[in-house]
Amino acid sequence: MKRKSECIAVILTVMLVMASCGAGEKAAQNVAQESTREGAVSESQEEAPDAGVEENAPEDAEESDKEDISAQDEARAAQKEAAAQADIRPAIDFTLQDQYGVTHTLSDYEGKVVFLNFWATWCPPCRAEMPDIQKLYEEYAAQTDAEVVILGIAAPGSVDDQDLEGVKSFLSDNGYTYPVVMDMTGEIFNRYIIMAYPTTYMIDKEGNIYGYVQGMMEEEVMRQIIDRTLNGA
Repeated sequence: MKRKSECIAVILTVMLVMASCGAGEKAAQNVAQESTREGAVSESQEEAPDAGVEENAPEDAEESDKEDISAQDEARAAQKEAAAQADIRPAIDFTLQDQYGVTHTLSDYEGKVVFLNFWATWCPPCRAEMPDIQKLYEEYAAQTDAEVVILGIAAPGSVDDQDLEGVKSFLSDNGYTYPVVMDMTGEIFNRYIIMAYPTTYMIDKEGNIYGYVQGMMEEEVMRQIIDRTLNGA
């Protein structure tokens, strides 16, 4: 913008000089022929800067356009970054005990991917996918320094489910040994806004919600969402 202002100032100056030279030339014609020639030379010399200014104007405009494009690119990048940050949602933390009396705090699993499965004993789709969840649990439990935590969560006595002992008996009778934490008040179900059963949340290594799936999943789909969460894909 400064260079444009300078160019405009130069153009105005040149125009004033040329007007002055033109008046001087007319006055000189009344005095002598030699003065007329000198006025013409003077006018020619004053026109040279004007030609130079006109020559540089397109270059200045091009540089200005480049600056505008660069500013637009920076603005778009900032908007994308802001949108990405807005999509980051930390998982709601909790501390609950499982069917064995072991305490689990969700935030303790940062650095690992958590497969968090909300379910109820009365839910047929929940029961249908539990054998595959058990299979995954056994697979990851056998790994040293496994990157994936399989965790179920039930709400005994709420959402029309059985009481605590009924949920424990259901797990034991069906041979499900993966940890299932007990949300005795239903608070965590409410805070995660569980509207369908089952619902599975995937929580990434930073403790943020990567995504969720409502409804029953088959083993292949479970593996796919776990891999995507691990790889951030």
